[in-house]
Amino acid sequence: MTFSRLAVLSTVFGLALFVTGLFQFEQPALSMSDAPILITLFALFAMTELFRLKRNQFFISLSLSVELLLFLKFGLVPVVILSQFITFIARWYQEGKLEWWKALANSGMLLTALCISAIAFYGAGGSHRMLQDNFVPLIAFVCAYYLANHIIVYLFFRYLHGIKLRAYQTQMKFDLFSTVFATSLGFIVILLFEKNGLSGLVAFGLPLVLCVYVFKLFNDLYRSSSLFRNLTRLTGYFSGELAADVMFGRVTTELPKWFDHVQCIILVREKDRLVVRSKSAGLSSAAVQALENYLKQYVPNPEEPTLRKGLLNVELFKHGFNTLLISPFKGAERHVGFCCLIGTKKSEFDAITLDAISILANQLTVSYRNAMRYATMEKQSLYDELTQLPNHRFLERQLSKELEQVTDAPLSLMLIDLDHFKQVNDRFGHLAGNAVLEQTARLFELAVRKSDFVARYGGEEFLVLLPGAGTESACQIAESIREIISKQNFSVPTMEGETKQIGMTVSIGVATFPEDAEDAQQLLRYADRAMYYGAKRAGRNRVAVYNKNESQ
Repeated sequence: MTFSRLAVLSTVFGLALFVTGLFQFEQPALSMSDAPILITLFALFAMTELFRLKRNQFFISLSLSVELLLFLKFGLVPVVILSQFITFIARWYQEGKLEWWKALANSGMLLTALCISAIAFYGAGGSHRMLQDNFVPLIAFVCAYYLANHIIVYLFFRYLHGIKLRAYQTQMKFDLFSTVFATSLGFIVILLFEKNGLSGLVAFGLPLVLCVYVFKLFNDLYRSSSLFRNLTRLTGYFSGELAADVMFGRVTTELPKWFDHVQCIILVREKDRLVVRSKSAGLSSAAVQALENYLKQYVPNPEEPTLRKGLLNVELFKHGFNTLLISPFKGAERHVGFCCLIGTKKSEFDAITLDAISILANQLTVSYRNAMRYATMEKQSLYDELTQLPNHRFLERQLSKELEQVTDAPLSLMLIDLDHFKQVNDRFGHLAGNAVLEQTARLFELAVRKSDFVARYGGEEFLVLLPGAGTESACQIAESIREIISKQNFSVPTMEGETKQIGMTVSIGVATFPEDAEDAQQLLRYADRAMYYGAKRAGRNRVAVYNKNESQ
């Protein structure tokens, strides 16, 4: 059964109870003189619903304090009409939109809980008279309302999401405190009204306004404290992280934990287009595409943190999103990325959130610049500028790493030297030599396996690391490289400004771990010996395997 069908059934059940209650129990008659009281109660009820105290994902609402007097004075009908209307308006205001099945489900659950509460009130002997005659029935009303409401909500979550009672108990305990507090206020409201009439109700309304205002201040203070505490912890993590993708992943993982129903995505501008660098696990590919389209069309390059609420566009609305907070961060010269929070509730983000995310964006800007500088410096230190291959430092690190992971599989190292390379430089110039190095580097990359590592060792020498390759397999790959190079025509510029085709050959030495060497340094030294003694001295343009006897 779908959520929408369950919502319809709950509403039908609630309506059946409501109609039964109307015929079963006598309701007080209303007159025009009751209008000022109803209007005052309407205002108080609306205020208590619209300005609820939020603690994590739980709410404290004082609306029950108004409902008790409304029910005792006017019966079930005004309570149902007023609560349904105000609750719908409050949810729409807080969430920005309310799908019809959710509105219907809320309406059905509230109607059912109120009707069960009324039945408990009348069943306990309640009547629409003074509080002293209805103290026990009103307690029955409150208990029935609390239990019915939570049983219905639990059954919904249990049926739809498989949530167990233990996971729901925290919300029940928190709501119990809210109910007890609101009930105490409700009895005070009834006593003031019985003694002073409308003036007593107004006299109560002023302290209630103050109470709600204090609640709101406390709520804002608590949220600010919690938000900036989380922000301090997250930005503190940035100071020790120099990998941009790891940093972005931490942001998209942590930020959704600070809010309800919020996802996070970080996009970086690369070559004049936005690229997703990290996103929350809850964001589908279709939702990400919809967000990218929205940013390109409506928010192409925001200079400051931007907050959009309401119906963003049809695509995002289909995915349930109607609130978007975009916070840009800068590179060296311009905005290069955006941290986006996207939520399903219009009221989820406010000025406090905007300030916190602005601070986060500023810190992200600094950390991203540091990460980019570090990445550039690391690449310069580990890669050869001419061939764009890893240099010997990178390969030595990789070799040590591979040797640490080696179990039973062999690992071979190949040292390649370009034959007569000095003659190329002497005859055609160093530009020609550079061209040969660049072209051979590309050929080496094409000739090896995907799991292998090619690096420039220095000068005209290259290293190839072959994980999992024994001596025989390494020799086959080396022979393939030698043959490819010997058949290739290399285009090189001459000192006269012309282009000339020349041929090249290579000498290759191979050593294998653990067959030939015990550690990285030995493996490198023995591959060098194999290349020099076995290939160079034997006439060049050949592959040689390390041999202890021949290298002595």
